[in-house]
Amino acid sequence: RLGDEAVQTHLARLTGLIVAGIIPRRLARTVRTARTRLAEFSGTVVVAARLVAETAAGTVVCRFVAIGAAILVVALRTVLAVVAATEAAALAALALHPCASAQEPAAPFALPEIPAALTAPAERADYLTYHYWDRFDFADPSLFVPEGTAERAFVDFLSVLPLAPQADRAWARLFGRLRGDAERLLYFADLGDKYLGEAASPLCDEGQQILFLEALLADEGLPEEERIRPRVQLRLARMNRPGTVAADFEYEGRDGVRHRLSDLRAERILLFLNDPECADCRRTKAFLVSSPVVREALRAGRLALLSVCVEGDTPSWRAASVPEGWTDGCDALGALTDGEHYYLKTMPALLLLDGARRVLLKDASVEDVERLLTADR
Repeated sequence: RLGDEAVQTHLARLTGLIVAGIIPRRLARTVRTARTRLAEFSGTVVVAARLVAETAAGTVVCRFVAIGAAILVVALRTVLAVVAATEAAALAALALHPCASAQEPAAPFALPEIPAALTAPAERADYLTYHYWDRFDFADPSLFVPEGTAERAFVDFLSVLPLAPQADRAWARLFGRLRGDAERLLYFADLGDKYLGEAASPLCDEGQQILFLEALLADEGLPEEERIRPRVQLRLARMNRPGTVAADFEYEGRDGVRHRLSDLRAERILLFLNDPECADCRRTKAFLVSSPVVREALRAGRLALLSVCVEGDTPSWRAASVPEGWTDGCDALGALTDGEHYYLKTMPALLLLDGARRVLLKDASVEDVERLLTADR
């Protein structure tokens, strides 16, 4: 079976992807996600042990739970160390191939040959993405079957784009190749929506989505009726981007008094937009409560944490506890869900702002927030 032509084609293509730096990038992304999930699970164990300790203090059950939790946390930290080392190795692999020329996978699609003179990973990524589609036959209908060569090539293209400083040029070149072919243009428009726009996609990337939508809308061949959706998507994606000032909004406290985001004063402001009935929201709340970095920043007055129930004044919001040091409210006017100033692609949503409400992190994880707060010390 090793001599099978399909296997040989796949191996040749895989070799090209490794040389181009795509595989190390994917591995780094995968282990980074694993590291985040393990860290979150470790936090859950600590929170659970603490809750049991509070309700069963001094009992034999409490002591057994504490010992078990300690052993589990040590094991998790060991796994985290291994995962972190794997991530570092994957990222380092990007620098192992600067002097090698890209090896061509077998037909029907071959990657471009990267000049040996380009040694910096960023330069090589720019060259690869800009010339990525040079050898692709857009006129061959056999390449455009569902989940066929075109779609797989597009996925690999998305994998390497974050490494390219001039990704906008790569998008413009792709759509330049599609000019005058409305059918292929709409095909790639659907792929971009599927892989960049859907929150569940592992390749979901708002920055790349914006570049993709800008290039798509710049194509004069896109029919007017097909411009409606990408225009709306682009407007939503541009909301509260890192580096911009977060839109101000009004929220209602538990006492019925209305306040504004701009009323908060701190070096850093963490927005926790959530729904108490959402399981992921409850888990994220537990991670924030158990985070020593977040607690220390709150105690020191460097951080203000605003938790807002986006569903308004609901019984579940009224029943939910308010952690010490948090500012709690609800979106009584629907300012966060009307699509005018905020777009909540996932729940919960974490946004970290500076004292001037400039967005530092958008759709962040608790680990991302901890990392930045630690760097502030």
